[in-house]
Amino acid sequence: MRADERVCLACRVTVLSQYNPDPLCSACERASRDLAGIVPTWLWDSEPMRAALARVDIAAVVAIFRAAAGLSQMELGNLVEGGSQSLVSLTERGLRDTLYDIRKLLAFADTIGMPRVALLPLILGQPDGILEGDSTVALRGVEAMGMNRRTFTALTGGLTAWALLPAPARVDRGHVRYLQAALTRLRTRDGTVGGGGLLPQALRHFTHARTMLDESDYTAAIGRELLVVTADLGNQSAWFAYDADNQQLARRLYGEAALLADSAGDSAQRAHVYANMAQQSIYLAKQNGRQGFAREALRLTDRAAEAARHEPSPALHALISMRQALAQARLGDEVAFRSDITTARRELDRGPHETDPTWAHFVCHSEITSYEATGRAALGSPAQAVKLYHAVLDDTARSSRDRAHQRASLAEFLVQAGDLDQAVSHGLMILPDLGTTLTSGRVLQRLRPVREAAGAAGAAEFCDQFDAAARALSRPEEECPERRWRSAVAPL
Repeated sequence: MRADERVCLACRVTVLSQYNPDPLCSACERASRDLAGIVPTWLWDSEPMRAALARVDIAAVVAIFRAAAGLSQMELGNLVEGGSQSLVSLTERGLRDTLYDIRKLLAFADTIGMPRVALLPLILGQPDGILEGDSTVALRGVEAMGMNRRTFTALTGGLTAWALLPAPARVDRGHVRYLQAALTRLRTRDGTVGGGGLLPQALRHFTHARTMLDESDYTAAIGRELLVVTADLGNQSAWFAYDADNQQLARRLYGEAALLADSAGDSAQRAHVYANMAQQSIYLAKQNGRQGFAREALRLTDRAAEAARHEPSPALHALISMRQALAQARLGDEVAFRSDITTARRELDRGPHETDPTWAHFVCHSEITSYEATGRAALGSPAQAVKLYHAVLDDTARSSRDRAHQRASLAEFLVQAGDLDQAVSHGLMILPDLGTTLTSGRVLQRLRPVREAAGAAGAAEFCDQFDAAARALSRPEEECPERRWRSAVAPL
């Protein structure tokens, strides 16, 4: 290699083009955004990152993180307290070794929201290094490296340490860009992982954004961007809590997100929050059998429609009409239900629009059909719901979480229609993933009527798998995200 040539900092093999100003080759840059695990330790947990940590290659760690987060050297320098563009540049070029100081490395990890347990590949010298059960073996290896138990414990300590750190004195666009990148990664993983696995990460970012909003200095323009992304993180956190079936936490988070969205004055954001709140109210109406929640859902969809009245996005208006339709079905109004379903289809028939929000990709005709099926069941026609859900499952483009929820819904309606054997068969297609690769408590709840019927019929295999999934999806009280969030976030 010539003296003026540069190599990729991640793979240390590929020679970079002189026209490529980035520190990674294109293959490693793509890999830096692909998470290593089903439920990653943190948002930037990729194979290149784990490998760089294992070989204690701090220059690569910084470069890989910057590529995954989509930050410039200047933005990352501003993000890290006491940092600068020159510090980031010198670190990536191997000319500064500041982060080899364990205290500086911990401060860097805390700043970017990296749980300290994610540094285990560095401690153990293995890309797949994890702690399983008793950590005595790992500790012996650590002590052989000259690190004492106290340092090791601090390094691998609680996931909430970052959330409790003080906000930066001044927020700039780099901080906002980082929060936006984190939100994008969370949404990307949502369809695969489910809310339970992503909720703690979302809460950490929402907490930190709220703290910056309340405690830091910023310009008026940066303040508005920060307010919008904070509201979005609150809404996304609420959705994860809803999908994890932590309805109390979801309801509180939606209230926080609604207040922030109203303050931001972002009409599409406000419509999104109120439409999501309506979805939860419809779910609570079903779970509790109380019409008051369904009426609440209609009031919330009215707020969403009012917020979106000047928004041209067909997907947004279709979503609001779908939520209105299901609320009407819960109230027994079939005429209004059919009218709202027709409106949703007409909106979607207008085609994609440049103003469609990026999160609205799931709003499609099969989604409308699933709402129609659920509404038919609520109106007393489970056989029609079964027929419609078979059509929904033909859409293989939907995410794995969505397809699991659709199949669970089909199983529930099959029980209502009197076909327990088929309900159990469909349920058994989902249960092995629940609590392992899929952390959606909402999907499990859809299967609960099947569990009750299967228990009465003596279907032991289904009951055993359901109970195992329920145990896997449960969390000890001391690990409850709601407790951590309440302790870290002051009231608005």
